[in-house]
Amino acid sequence: MGVAPDAKPSSERPFSGRDWSGLLPGTLMVGATLVLAILVAGVDPGDALLFTGYVLAFLTFPGTVVWRAVAKPGPSLGNDLVLGTILGLVLEAPLYVLLRLVDLTQLIYAYPVVVLVVVVAVLRRRRRVGPVVVGKAHLWSWAGAAVAGVQVLLVAKYVWSPQPLDALRAPYVDEPFHLAIAGDLLHHFPAQMPWVEGTPLFYHWLVYVHLASAATVTHIELIVLLRGLSMALLVLLTVGGAYAAATRLTGRSWTGFVAALVLAMGATPDFFGWTSLVSPAQLAFDSVMRAFDSPTHALVMPLQMVLMVLVVEMIRRDRWRWGPCLLTVAVMVAVAGAKSSALPTVIAALLLALVVAAVLRRWQTVRTLAVLFGSAVVVFLAAQQLFYGGGTRATGIDLNGSTVQRLGILMLPEGETLPASAPVSIWICFTVGFVLVGVPVIVGLLRGGWRRPDFVFLAGPFAAGAGAFMVLSHPALSQAYFLLGAAGFFAVATAVSLADILPENVSLRDGVRILGCAALGWLAVVAARLVVGGDMPADGSVFTPTLLTQLVIGLLVLAVAVGAVLVYARRSTIAAVPAVVALMLGVVLAGAPQTVALATVGPAVPREPDSDIIGPGGVAAARFVRAHSQPDELIATNAHCIGLPVPDCDRRNFWIAGYAERRVLVEGWAYIDPLVVGLPSTDLNNSAYLPFWDPALLAANDAAITHPSPATIGTLRDEYGVDWLVVDRRYQADLPGIRRELGQPRFKGGLYSVFDLR
Repeated sequence: MGVAPDAKPSSERPFSGRDWSGLLPGTLMVGATLVLAILVAGVDPGDALLFTGYVLAFLTFPGTVVWRAVAKPGPSLGNDLVLGTILGLVLEAPLYVLLRLVDLTQLIYAYPVVVLVVVVAVLRRRRRVGPVVVGKAHLWSWAGAAVAGVQVLLVAKYVWSPQPLDALRAPYVDEPFHLAIAGDLLHHFPAQMPWVEGTPLFYHWLVYVHLASAATVTHIELIVLLRGLSMALLVLLTVGGAYAAATRLTGRSWTGFVAALVLAMGATPDFFGWTSLVSPAQLAFDSVMRAFDSPTHALVMPLQMVLMVLVVEMIRRDRWRWGPCLLTVAVMVAVAGAKSSALPTVIAALLLALVVAAVLRRWQTVRTLAVLFGSAVVVFLAAQQLFYGGGTRATGIDLNGSTVQRLGILMLPEGETLPASAPVSIWICFTVGFVLVGVPVIVGLLRGGWRRPDFVFLAGPFAAGAGAFMVLSHPALSQAYFLLGAAGFFAVATAVSLADILPENVSLRDGVRILGCAALGWLAVVAARLVVGGDMPADGSVFTPTLLTQLVIGLLVLAVAVGAVLVYARRSTIAAVPAVVALMLGVVLAGAPQTVALATVGPAVPREPDSDIIGPGGVAAARFVRAHSQPDELIATNAHCIGLPVPDCDRRNFWIAGYAERRVLVEGWAYIDPLVVGLPSTDLNNSAYLPFWDPALLAANDAAITHPSPATIGTLRDEYGVDWLVVDRRYQADLPGIRRELGQPRFKGGLYSVFDLR
C-alpha cells in the first residue's frame, strides 16, 4: 500500500476524455437547482433559462475547449466540463474588463462564436474525431451528485426560503455592498467604490466582474444573479470541482466522492463546547451561507480546484510545457483577485514543496517549482497593487493572542470577562482538533508522501492557513479566510492520501470493515458530545476548566475508539493503518448525518421580516433613477446610516448605489481602505463606524437637503456634478424647501422622494 516516491502517479494513465457516462447525474443536479431557484427563490423561468444558456455558451464551452487543449483531456467529458466551466470564469474576466474599458461590451456576444469557429477549423484540419463512449453513470458519480444535492437543498432552505427575490427589504447587511460594486463594474472600468464618488475600488473584485458580465450578456438584474443564480452556480462548482480534481489526480472514481464529502460536510472535532462557532454539524450550512454572504469566497473556492490540478500535474510532468505554465499563471492572477487571502497559502505550499524537491535532489521538479513559486510571488505583489492598492486593511501579525482572545469572547455571554488562562486552553484545543482532522493527510505524509512534492503541495495550504488564522489579527476575524479558503486543498489531499493508503482493489469484506471503523469514529464524537453537553459555561470563572474537561473527555473517547480499531484490525485481513485512518475520517465527518437531516427533513425556515436597512419604497426609488438616468450621472442622498440616525451609527449604507447602479456623492462610507483616503489603518478606521474624512463635502451634501436654497443646491449641481437627489424621510430633510427650489419630485413612494437636478 502507498505510492513509492518514484512511482508514476495513477493520474498519468492515458485518458480519452470522450466518456460521457458521468454527465447524467450532473445534468440532473443542475436541473434540480434551477427548479428550486424558480419555486423557492422566485427566479423567473425565463431568467433561469437565459442564465443556463449563458453558462453553457460563455463559460462551459470556451473554458472546456481551452482546458482540453492546454491541460489535456481528463478521465471523462464530465470531469472536463466541470473544470472547464471553472476555467471559463477565469477567461471571462479579462475579456469583459477589456471590452468595458473601451466601451464595446456589445462585442462580448462574439466570444463563443469565435471559439466555435476556431474549434471547427481545428477539427476539419484533423479530419477525424475519436469515438464517443456513452455508458452507464458510475455509482460514485451519483454519490458525488448527492453531496452537491445536499448543498443545494441547504441553499434552498436557509438562503432562498427566508430571503426570496421579492424580499428585497430583508437583505443580509453586506448584500447591498456586493450589489453596488457589481453595479459599478457593469457600467465602468476602472471601477470605484460607488457609495463615495471618486473613491477607487481596492478590493477582491473579480467576482463582481463575473456578475457584471453575466448581467451584460443576459440582461438579468444583478440582484437575481447575486442572491440566486450565480452564487448557486459557484456552490455547485465548488463541490463538483473537488470531485473532478480528486478523480483526475488519483485516477480513481471513489476519491472524488471522498473529496466532495469532506469539503461539503467535514469539520474538526469540536472541543470548544459544541458552539456554533466550530460545530461539525453546522459546517456545511455555514459553507453555504458563507458563499452567499461572501461572494469573493464563493468564487475563489472553485478557482483553487483548477489551480491545484494545474500545479500538481506540472510537478508530476517529466517534460516542461509552456502552455500549462502560462495557464497556471493566469489562474493565479484570478485567485489573487478573487480573494486576497487565497494565494499566500498557495505560495507557502509551493515553497514547502520546493524545499522537499531540493532536499531529494529532483532537479527537474525543483526547476518547475521554482518557476511556479517565483510566478506566484510576482502575481501576489502585482495583485497587492492592482486589486488592493498596497493596503492590508488592518491585517497584521499579532503574537499576543488577539485571535484567541476574540475566539474566547465569542464563546461567553456578552459582558463576561475572559480569564487569563483561557488563551492557552484555546490554543491547546485548536491544535489538537487540527491534528485530529488531519490524520489521513499526516499518515499519507509519514508513509512516503513527504517525498512527493505534489502531495506536499496539496497538504501545505491547510497547514499554512491554520497558522495564519492563529498568528494574524484582524478587527473582524477576517484572517479566518486563510484557513477557510484552504478547505478545498485539504479535502483533495485527504482523498489523495486515502488513495495511497488503500490497496488498488479492496475486498467487500475489508470495505465493510473500513466503513465500520469510520462509523466508530463518528460514534466516538457523538459520545463525547453527549458526555460534555451542548453549552459553554455561563461565566468566565469556569471557562478554562470546562474547556479542558471537554477536551480530555473527547480525547479519551477517541483513544478508546482507536484502541478498539487496532485490536479489531489485528484479527482481520484489514491493515491497522487504513483502519485508524477510516476511524479518523469518521471523526471528520461526524456532522454529516445531521447536515443531511437539516437539508432534507429539518425545520422550515421562516421568511425574514423587512429590515430598516432599506425603507419602504426605497428599492423602487433607486430603480426609478436607474431607468431614467445615464450611467455617469451622480446621486446625492441624506441616507448615510443603517436604521435611524444616531451618533456614530453604522455606516454600511450601500443600497442606493446598488439598486440604482449609479455612483453616489456620499451614501455610507464603511469598508473603504483608510489608507486610500489618507487615514491610518486602525481598527476604528476599518470598522463600520469610521468617521467621514471630508467634513466639508458631507456638510455640502447634507445642506442641500436639510437647508435647500439656490446656493446649497447649486453647489451640489455645479460644483460636485450631482444630477439626482434621493431623499429618505427617515432622516432630516426639508421637503417643502426642496420642492420650492426643484419643483415636484419625479418619483414619490413610501418614505422616498426623487428630485431631478439636471
